[in-house]
Amino acid sequence: MSPLAHPDWAAPLLTAWAGLALLAGGAFHRARRHLAQLGGRELAAGGVRDLALCAALLAIVVALLGPQLGTRTVAVPADGIDLVVLVDVSRSMDATDAAPSRLARAREAARGVLLGLAPGDRGALAVFAGRGALLTPLTHDAGALVEMLPSLDSEWMSDRGSRFWSGVEAAMGAFEAGSRRPRVILALGDGERAQLAPTALLEALPREQVRVVAAAIGSEAGTVLMGPAGPARDWNGETVVTRRDTRGFERFAEASAGAVLVADEWGALDANALLAAVRHGLRPGPDGTLLRELPAVQTTAPAALAFLLLLAELLAGERLGAGTRMQLRFPRLRRGMLAAGALLALGAGTPDLETLEAQVRHSPEDARALVGLGVARAEAGDPEEAARAFAAAVVRARVPEEIALASWDLGVALLELRDFAGARDAFLDALAYDPGDRQAKFNLEWALRALESRTPPPPPEATRPLEEPPPDSEASAEPEQAEEPQPQPAPSPASESDAAGQRKADAAPPADVAPLAPEDVARWLESIRDVPPPGLHRDLEAGSTRRSGPQW
Repeated sequence: MSPLAHPDWAAPLLTAWAGLALLAGGAFHRARRHLAQLGGRELAAGGVRDLALCAALLAIVVALLGPQLGTRTVAVPADGIDLVVLVDVSRSMDATDAAPSRLARAREAARGVLLGLAPGDRGALAVFAGRGALLTPLTHDAGALVEMLPSLDSEWMSDRGSRFWSGVEAAMGAFEAGSRRPRVILALGDGERAQLAPTALLEALPREQVRVVAAAIGSEAGTVLMGPAGPARDWNGETVVTRRDTRGFERFAEASAGAVLVADEWGALDANALLAAVRHGLRPGPDGTLLRELPAVQTTAPAALAFLLLLAELLAGERLGAGTRMQLRFPRLRRGMLAAGALLALGAGTPDLETLEAQVRHSPEDARALVGLGVARAEAGDPEEAARAFAAAVVRARVPEEIALASWDLGVALLELRDFAGARDAFLDALAYDPGDRQAKFNLEWALRALESRTPPPPPEATRPLEEPPPDSEASAEPEQAEEPQPQPAPSPASESDAAGQRKADAAPPADVAPLAPEDVARWLESIRDVPPPGLHRDLEAGSTRRSGPQW
């Protein structure tokens, strides 16, 4: 019997699950790869949650298939069983390896079973050769069925082939729709070509709760099939040898929790053994019921596993904070998922700058679209334009998670541009909206240390003295005797104006420096950022954000 209650669902459900797993895994892998180029290394933690989600979906698929483990006892409101005796009347049943013939032995076995039925049981007769036929409906009159048995011979049908599955289909037509009485088909034949039965019929047996008990008659060595004019011959002129074959019977018995019995060397079958196989798993119950053992479908365990996996996937990135506020345990993972959502929302596999820029032009206020554009620009090797996109996303974001994401990405892009002051401000903004972000804290420390270690620039040319004595001149020599300072006359108004003019001339830019172009002025204006929250500025000025070493 199949270990699944719905084996025909296995192929489509498992195929759909595998396709979804591959698509989701590929999409998130591409998104993580794009984000990793911005400096993140903690996105691999998201693989645990992805794996939990895929495992939960697989558990749901298993629950839908209905795994069958063990048995369960059910009280059936019935006083007996419904039995259809299916007799093989094909030409091979005239073989005499089970004297007097296989068909005679089948009629004898059917007679013993029908006479052994209980008063509450119902029986019917069906035959098959090249096709199947139901001869009688279900009836309590077993004697009437016994009287019909002698008339069953190989001349009943013009098509004298052997299609066992056609007989099973005809026998199933005897059972009443909606009836809960146990359903059994007792097949009597030699089993030739029964292994060619279609799979759809085998899958229908457990669904219709029909058991097949088969009795194989004949010998394994076989015998020559005789015809009216002597030995029968096939299309190639070869003599036809017919043998007992149980392979097809075993397929039906396995699919329906039935049984296969084999006649002895003389072709005899024990009627009591046949009745025991027919009534297997049945015993009398209270109040005119039958206690029936059915396969136990286990759906609770996989369903509970799916629920736990989904709950774990949901809570894997969260922890209970102060009060009733919830925070994500892995803020870098949350940024990765948000940016992945931005890329996936734009249909991003490999970033297409033209498509992303068109999306931003169409939705200029969409912060996630701007983040996706910044990621694509960073991957294309243009950190300056990426920084501009991230800065625009910071301005247009309305959700704290999106603001923290855009600020963090802006800081990473500015680090690549070696704009440590701008990166410091960006990471401060990210921490203002996500104080628990350890990666932002580490990057902030790194930016602060870079600013500390930067050497001060040389003084501009305008502040140097206009005339410096050469190092080898006499002025550098130490005078032997210091001269007394001479009193200087008070400066006149004219001299004061000359000195002021000289200072203005010294402060003026060199003549060879060209003024800023309009696009440079616009770029400079766009680079002006809002100051971070006052509290963080105070911490920065007080030095509380500095540490002795990097904090991971």
